[in-house]
Amino acid sequence: MCTSHDVENNTNSPDPRAGYQRVADWPQYPPGMQFEMGSGVAVDAAGVIYLFTRDIEHWASHPLALKDKMGKSSISMFNRAGDYLGKWGPSDARGFALGGHTLYIEQDGMFWITDRDGHVVKKYHPNGELLLTLGTFAEWGDDETHFNGPTAVAVQDNGNIVVADGYWNSRLVWFTPTGEFIKSVGTWGRGPGEFNTPHALTIDSKGRILVADLCGGNFHDYMTVPGQIPEHRTVVAPGCEHRIQRFSAEGAYLDAWTHITPLSLASHNGQIYASDKMSHLAILAEDTGAVIKRIENIAIYIHQLAIDAHGDLYTASVYPEHAGELRGPKGPSHRRWTQSKLN
Repeated sequence: MCTSHDVENNTNSPDPRAGYQRVADWPQYPPGMQFEMGSGVAVDAAGVIYLFTRDIEHWASHPLALKDKMGKSSISMFNRAGDYLGKWGPSDARGFALGGHTLYIEQDGMFWITDRDGHVVKKYHPNGELLLTLGTFAEWGDDETHFNGPTAVAVQDNGNIVVADGYWNSRLVWFTPTGEFIKSVGTWGRGPGEFNTPHALTIDSKGRILVADLCGGNFHDYMTVPGQIPEHRTVVAPGCEHRIQRFSAEGAYLDAWTHITPLSLASHNGQIYASDKMSHLAILAEDTGAVIKRIENIAIYIHQLAIDAHGDLYTASVYPEHAGELRGPKGPSHRRWTQSKLN
């Protein structure tokens, strides 16, 4: 396991921005576009960047949200220059997502979204056709057909699907490529292979599963219903620290990295990209966790990040008001960082 001291000695770049520059005018939102905050971001094989936004915060406990099953999240498309390319997704947006959490585009080009407040994970064809739904929409639980605030999803090389059921449950759940339940791994706790809040997932080049396991009591009375959050989750364990836990492809615990305070994770070119203390980014060696580069203050609450073929970084940030910034198009919900020469 790496320690903070070991990692500090392995940091190669003295530059706190590690050669990255922020593209100040990215993206260029179209006139009239409205949203609350960025939640997810992904890049497809053609280089199109997809931004998953929370447009209006309708929490699961909101009577109208449950009654009408109205999605209040959407996905917008932009190119690398920041030009708006339109909306993506089903033509009828009802039920698209009660609370958009994260967005993924797999190697085969299929789209995956996690709907935390709708308690489902959905697979879409790039044309917007819904192919698969895991969980039961607008119903929370802890079994083979229900989630309680799913946060992330990843697809393994064999096609099996791994879901982080992490906001009000504490487990990873495996499914076959057709959505049949295989197994559940993990429970509440701070021991090896136990979780508080498995918030993000990524699979490295050797098939290992990395989990951003957050620490803290998940109260969230404003977005849940009575009885939804188990009592034990409302108490923060003494000395609890955020960490990255690593598992084999089959779900066996390997080790933990505690020198990073992660919120989001991504794997790219044999390296792990991990947010650190919410607003910084560390690029890690995937075998050891040693810090290769570090970029300071690239965003506020880096909820999800993505990397394109040029090596540019894209971030989606939630709750910018916590840093005195604005929500919506006038705030820092989405950013692009590049190592290329800026014009």
